Formats: sequence, structure tokens, C-alpha cells
Amino acid sequence: MSADSVWARTARRLDPIAVWSGRLACLMLVPLVLGLTWEVVARYVFNAPTQWAYDLTFMLYGMFFMLGGAFTLQRKGHVRTDMYYERWPPRRQAAVDIACYALIFVPFVSVFVFTGWGYFWKAFVTNETFVSSAWQPITWPFRLAMPLAGALLLVQGTSEVCKCVHALGTGHWPDERSPEFQA
Repeated sequence: MSADSVWARTARRLDPIAVWSGRLACLMLVPLVLGLTWEVVARYVFNAPTQWAYDLTFMLYGMFFMLGGAFTLQRKGHVRTDMYYERWPPRRQAAVDIACYALIFVPFVSVFVFTGWGYFWKAFVTNETFVSSAWQPITWPFRLAMPLAGALLLVQGTSEVCKCVHALGTGHWPDERSPEFQA
């Protein structure tokens, strides 16, 4: 394999999807902070708590957390036992990563997408609302975040596997400091 293998090029094409989705997910922080601020001021200054602000922040935080998963994976932000992993040569790291993606990641994320789609579709078709709330917002936008987050994780997982295959073939990881990987 060359220094710039087809696997590294494929990963470079897939990584911007996670970066783009992470930046978009960050935009949810603006209404989240505004909603929390409104609730704190209403509750503690005016002694008039609101139900909608709690529901809005609850839904936005859940969506933010789920939709940021692919970005976190792309930036190597998920938990790993680094005390062993970082001492291994790239080929062993890649082999362990591929095994973990095949045995743990892909099955879990696939079930998450399938189950999340079922929750979303039921909520969309029935126009489900949060009945525990006086505001009773519809739930399908929140439920849509589950299969969407799973799909984004599968795309980024594919990119990570491509990087692993590159490392298995070349003995080194693709240069992630290059501008293509910083998207």
C-alpha cells in the first residue's frame, strides 16, 4: 500500500460528515443555554417555573448528546484503555480496533438504528406527545435523533475501520494532522 492508500482517502472523505454533524449539533447549545437561563430566572427571580423550558432543555440535551457521538468518535474522544493500547504498535492497535468494531460497535449501533427508527416512526405516525408535560410537545423530532445518531456513528465507524485497514497494511496510521483530517 502507498502512503496514501485507498483506505486513507476513503477515511478522509468520510470524516467531514462527522465534523459537520458535530458542528451542527453544537448549534443546539444556543437554545439549550437560553432555555436553561430562562428557567432559572423564571424559577428563582420570579418564582414562576415553566414546564416548557424543562422539556425543551431535556429534549435538546438528549439530541445534542446523541448527535455528537460521531464527532467524538472522529476526534478519538471515547473511552479506551490507553495504558495498554498506546504501547502497542499500530498494526496491533488496528487489529484490536477492527475486532472491537466488528464484535461490539457495529452490532450495538445497528440495533440502536433499528430500534431508534421504530421509536421514531411510531411517534411520527401517531403524533406522539410527552403526556407527562402540560406543554405536551411532539416527540418525533427527539426520537429522530436516535436513528440519525446511529447512522452517523456507522459512517464514522466505517471511516475508523478504513484507517485500521490502512494501518494494518502500512504499519502506521494515516496522518491525521493533515488538513484533510481536520475538516
